[in-house]
Amino acid sequence: MSILTRYITGQFLYILFLTIASFVVLFLIVDIFEDINKIIEYQVPLATSLWYFTTKIPYMLFISLPLAVMLATLISLGLMSKNLELIAMRASGISYLSIIRPIIACSLFISVLAFFGDEYIVPESNRINEYINTVKIKHDEISYKSEYQEDKIWIRRGNTIYYVGHFVPEQSEIVDFVIFEFDDSFQLKRRIMAERATWNGTSWRCFNMVENNYDQSGRFETSKYDIKLVSLSETPDDFMIVFAENTEQMSYRQLKKYIIKLNADGYDTTTYQVDLMSKLAYPFANFIMVLISVPFAIIIGRRGGIAASVVVAFAIAFLYWVTYSICVSLGYAGTLPPILAAWTANILFIIGGSYMFLSVRT
Repeated sequence: MSILTRYITGQFLYILFLTIASFVVLFLIVDIFEDINKIIEYQVPLATSLWYFTTKIPYMLFISLPLAVMLATLISLGLMSKNLELIAMRASGISYLSIIRPIIACSLFISVLAFFGDEYIVPESNRINEYINTVKIKHDEISYKSEYQEDKIWIRRGNTIYYVGHFVPEQSEIVDFVIFEFDDSFQLKRRIMAERATWNGTSWRCFNMVENNYDQSGRFETSKYDIKLVSLSETPDDFMIVFAENTEQMSYRQLKKYIIKLNADGYDTTTYQVDLMSKLAYPFANFIMVLISVPFAIIIGRRGGIAASVVVAFAIAFLYWVTYSICVSLGYAGTLPPILAAWTANILFIIGGSYMFLSVRT
């Protein structure tokens, strides 16, 4: 790595760190003012309050990172342009592309980092934050659990249909459990009804169970059991598929698996597919922001200062967010395919940024 590359990279990362820290502090101040009445009302201990706000930071970082990257690009290149450093580099025969190459490399690395952060850190921190808010602060454990319960579920698996009256994943328990088994001609051959069923790790332990076995003529024999183990291919995880989960609390892999299961049961997964594509597209916005910021940084550095950079950054970010939100909404409505809904804003801004970079006066 050359001295010039280290210098440009260092300038960019230093300003990026200050920008990210500023955004986090700003977001935390806003959140504290929003939640202060709740904290006082429920007399939340200091340690719980600190943990509650700390678990918000990963999501704040993920959301604000593209704007922070854009600001860091505008300010670092703008300062170098204002201090005539860019002119000196150009006079030495260094192209603008060579100058911004370290920043582009950093933005690509940040994009990858943002994706993996959203994959492994952000979903878990969001779940923990929701748990702290509902259980530790509001002391409403029942409401928290009810978000992970589902009533009256119908699921089809091949020639078997399950009816689940009430499912509690935390206890791997089903209340009012009915199983309909059909043959290849879809004639009912067995029906199992149980007041309650619990998962023991390998099979379902059914309580007060009634089993009807049907012959070809439709007649059946009935057997009753106080407790009986029933072996099924479905586990508690398989009965989670109809939950309307918050995609912000799911990783890319979890959401993809969730969509596959929903598709297998015939559910509409349009909104989930859009969210899945967005988990790939949004981290890439960090690279887009660098690409479109460079021409503005060169121009602003000649004519303006940091204040102008901030105004331009927020204006571009606002335009990007509006475009992105409109496209995602069109995807939710089924007007745009999920991949276009998530990536159209990126594609438009890549084209615009590339055109502006090639058109800027050097």
